[in-house]
Amino acid sequence: MSQDLPSQASRAPRMKKLPPDFEAFHQMYRPLYVNWAKSRLGNWHDAEEAVDAAFEHLLKAWSTVLTKENPTAYAWRVIRNSTIDHSRTRDRLPALIGEAFETLALTQAVDPISQLEESLNLYAEIGQLPPRQMDVAFLHFGLGYSAVEIAAALGITPAGVRSTVRHAKRRLQHAYGVKKNLTKPRTAEEGHAEEGKAEEGKADDIAH
Repeated sequence: MSQDLPSQASRAPRMKKLPPDFEAFHQMYRPLYVNWAKSRLGNWHDAEEAVDAAFEHLLKAWSTVLTKENPTAYAWRVIRNSTIDHSRTRDRLPALIGEAFETLALTQAVDPISQLEESLNLYAEIGQLPPRQMDVAFLHFGLGYSAVEIAAALGITPAGVRSTVRHAKRRLQHAYGVKKNLTKPRTAEEGHAEEGKAEEGKADDIAH
């Protein structure tokens, strides 16, 4: 990464002046993007390299990015494509299965061996989902991000995220048949959102 976008805090004093809105966007979403990229690339170094390369691209075209109908969704596509390109360049397969070793369910399991087997199967199935469902399912089930956090980072609505999660659940339960692995403790925000499920049906088209 260049001096424009330091990946480490120690490099911050040398950072060139950035557009304030770009700098805010970078600080807000880079951690989530790197977490997701690690699931594809398998290690932090490659994940940071891929994400920072994408931010370099976004910075160079920032004025154009802001003219897009949905700048955040555009940015996510750039992040995703950069990560996939890095994976292909290094001739690596997606590393989703490796993330099964780091799940909250595994670290808190009474029977870690059984939980590990279930987690490996679950993550293998997540890797077979359509791209949007795979991204949302992993961010939600694997990394524990809320619908609001995912929606903000991917440039979609929280209702669209919850709709995508429901579609992903149905696919995973059909293929895997272990419902308990798809149950994540609800936050207060998600609990209140259950009351609005009727409206969320309108966002189902986002899930495909």
